[in-house]
Amino acid sequence: MNKILKFGIVAILTSFGSLQAAEFEGNIALSSEYMWRGMTQSDGEAAVSGGFDISGESGAYFGVWGSNVEYGDDATMELDYYFGYAGETEGGLSYDIGYLLYDFPGADYDAEEIYLGLGYSYFGVTYYAGQDDAPDNVEFSVSLGETGLGLTIGDYDDVGQYTILAYDLPISLAGLSIGLAWNDIDYDDDAAEDDDVFAITFSM
Repeated sequence: MNKILKFGIVAILTSFGSLQAAEFEGNIALSSEYMWRGMTQSDGEAAVSGGFDISGESGAYFGVWGSNVEYGDDATMELDYYFGYAGETEGGLSYDIGYLLYDFPGADYDAEEIYLGLGYSYFGVTYYAGQDDAPDNVEFSVSLGETGLGLTIGDYDDVGQYTILAYDLPISLAGLSIGLAWNDIDYDDDAAEDDDVFAITFSM
């Protein structure tokens, strides 16, 4: 395990130990396709994902999330580990700073990012600083009030520019929330075929 991750887990759990209670949240989802930053991660196949988050009153949090992937190599699963600190100022400005490790068991690669997110009202921007020569990424997002409709535009260095239009339906199916998303990316490499994928996700 990465030394930074070890230190972060110890620090966060130590802070949790000083609290009377920490909030635990779990999630699970089934998607027609695993999309990330406008790119398919499951090669057109369905994906099952899930994870959990632990957060304290101080604003510190830690989480784990995983999904099946298909890259045509030895990787069959992605496991993400993240920790950070989030809060909001009296003026209504929200902030979130943290560390994220993308791990792929069975493969000989992983990726790390340090991120900083700022939000106000229905607008947000997040900057991801790639570590160890990983590319940086910046995302701008806007949500249309409480309608469930949101737009994300991102610029992934040396990869491409992507757009995600998402809509959370105001109805549920057998207790499952339903999300629709149109994903598109324009790759910087003219030889790469641009992705344009519609995906549906059932989650709880």
